[in-house]
Amino acid sequence: MSPAFARKQVATKHWKVLISRLGTSDSLYEGTVDAPTWPAALQATRSAIGEEGGVPDGASCNVSPDGVVTIHDSREQRRYRLAPAPAPSAPPGTKRPVPSRPEVEAATPAQARPAAVIEPIPARNPVPPSVSPSQGVANVPRPSGPPPTAIENKLILLATREEQPTGSSPLHFRERMYAVPIPIEAGTAEKLATKLLREAQEELRKQRGAKFVRIELFDHVWRSRPERPAVVRVEWKDWNKGIDIEFPLQDDTREEPRLSSVPPPATEDRLSVAFEACQDLLFLKNRAEALEFGVHLLEELVPAEATAAFLLDINTDEFRMVAARGTGAHARKGNAFPSSAGLLGAASALAEHAVLVLAHAQKDPRFRQDVDGVPGLDVRALLYRPLIHKGRLFGLLQLANGVGRGMFSEADCEVVDYVTQQLSAFVARGATPRAAG
Repeated sequence: MSPAFARKQVATKHWKVLISRLGTSDSLYEGTVDAPTWPAALQATRSAIGEEGGVPDGASCNVSPDGVVTIHDSREQRRYRLAPAPAPSAPPGTKRPVPSRPEVEAATPAQARPAAVIEPIPARNPVPPSVSPSQGVANVPRPSGPPPTAIENKLILLATREEQPTGSSPLHFRERMYAVPIPIEAGTAEKLATKLLREAQEELRKQRGAKFVRIELFDHVWRSRPERPAVVRVEWKDWNKGIDIEFPLQDDTREEPRLSSVPPPATEDRLSVAFEACQDLLFLKNRAEALEFGVHLLEELVPAEATAAFLLDINTDEFRMVAARGTGAHARKGNAFPSSAGLLGAASALAEHAVLVLAHAQKDPRFRQDVDGVPGLDVRALLYRPLIHKGRLFGLLQLANGVGRGMFSEADCEVVDYVTQQLSAFVARGATPRAAG
C-alpha cells in the first residue's frame, strides 16, 4: 500500500448512541454505529431515524477527554450521547470487506461520506413517531451521563436565605442558589440539585416544626439577578410527600403551552390545592415572583392555552404584562396597554370578586386584538379577574381558551377568584410604604 493511500484511508470506529429526553431517563433510541468520526456517526444515526443533518441548530456540544460526545438540544428537548466502544467480535472465519484502492481515491470530499452500519437497539420506552428505529439486536449497557460528583467542584454559591420560625411564618426555610459555569445537562443538574437538597434536609433534621427547602442551579454566574431562569429547581416541604422538580430554563424556551391530558380535579379539591400552594407566597420576594407563581399555579388548576398577569403602572396608567405562560408567552412579556383599552379596560372596572367571562370574546364590541389578543392563538373564550385589595386596583389576570371544554366554568371562576384574592393581598403588602426610621 502506498503512503498516499494510507493517508486517505480512515479507520472506522464503533459508537454506542443514546437519544433521550432532556431532564428524564426516557430513552428514545439506542443503537450502535460504525463510522470513522462522531459527526459521521451522528449524521448516520439521524438519517436512520428519518432526520437530516448533524448537530442540530442551536444545540450545545461537549466532547470529554475520553471521547464521549454529549449534545444538548433544548429546542427539541433531546440529549444525544455518542460513546466510542470496542467493535463487536466477528464470528470465526468472518473477514471484513476492504475497499479497493480506486474506490477510495475516486471519492471527492463531497462524496466521501463514510458508510455507517446502524444496529438499533429497542428502546426501553416508547419512541415518538419521528424516532422509529427498526427492530434491533441484543441489548447493550446504556451509557450514562456524567455523574454529579464530577462537577461538584465547579459549584459556586450565589445566594442563600435562611429563616427561622416567627409569629407570621412558622417554618424553617432554606433557599440556596448555585451556579455551574460549564455546560450542564438538565438530568445531571437534577441529580446534583437533589443531592444538595438532601444535605439541607439533614441540617434541618433535628429541628422541630414545619420545614421548607428550595435549591436552584443556574448555568451562569450572576450578581443582583439572573440573566435567565434556573436550569433546575427542587423543593421539599415536609408536610408533602415527595420532592417537586421543575426545569424553568426549558419551560422558558418552550413556546407551545404545556397542556395536560388529565382533566382538572373537582372544585373542592382544586381549592384545597390552591389553599396549600398559596402558603408559599410567604417566601416570595416581590410582586413579579408572586405573579409568576400565580400564573404557574393557575396553569395547573385551570388549564388554558394562554395565561397572563398584568400590573398597573400608576405613572403611565398602563397595564404591563409581567408573567405569562402558554402560547405567545415570550412575545407578550413586558408589553403595556392603556388601562382603559379593550376588554382589559372593561375588566379593570369590576368590583372585588367579580370575574369577566366571555365564550366568544371576539364578538364583543369592546374586544381589541392588539390588547386582548394572543400572538399565535385564535382567541375564543376569555376570563379576566382584577387584582383588587380593599378597593384598590393593582393589576389583572387573563386566561384565554380553556383546555378541554373551551369555555371557562363557574367552578373555574371560583378557583381563579381564590388565587387572585391571595395574590392581591401579597401585592398590596408590597405596595405599602414602609414607615420612616
